[in-house]
Amino acid sequence: MTYLRLPLRKTLLALATSSVLTLALAAPAMAHCDALDGPVISEARTALESGDVTPILKWVPAEDEAQVKAIFDKVLEVRRKGGSARELADRQLFSELVEIHRASEGAPFTGIKPAGEIDPAIQAADSALEEGSIDAFLARIVEKFEHDARSAFEATLAAKRQADNSTEQGREFVKQYVQYVHYLEDVHNVITSINGHGH
Repeated sequence: MTYLRLPLRKTLLALATSSVLTLALAAPAMAHCDALDGPVISEARTALESGDVTPILKWVPAEDEAQVKAIFDKVLEVRRKGGSARELADRQLFSELVEIHRASEGAPFTGIKPAGEIDPAIQAADSALEEGSIDAFLARIVEKFEHDARSAFEATLAAKRQADNSTEQGREFVKQYVQYVHYLEDVHNVITSINGHGH
């Protein structure tokens, strides 16, 4: 069932775009670029198979390009030995490449993270880029926000109507009210601070 009028839904869609995507894509602390199934290492694997370093250079600043090229060439040499040497060489490239990339973001390098731990929001953002459309992702975000906000509102409204019946029911209303107000406040503050309109 659609509860929101079309103009409000469009507004929420725009707000979701600016808030969720900015948080998901710009948070270097989340396991993403340092994950085995993240974009940096995925492209590094492709580069190693083709023997062409070019695709991974975009992940590092220009001043670190020579260093990455040198590491890449050494890894290609070691990979020819096969077996465990090849595996160790690949891991060395992944580690150094990710460390340089994260340093350029101002983020610490804490090691390569295993596959399967990328935040679902980041996975969805990446999928949208691969598919060439963000509509499905935004629809999910708006639907989730609408559901949670409406549920909190209805629970709080129901508690408010009973709040004066007894002290116990009054306290239940206050509990619901605090959760409701803080949830909407948090969403509002994220959106307004990202767009530079925070108060």
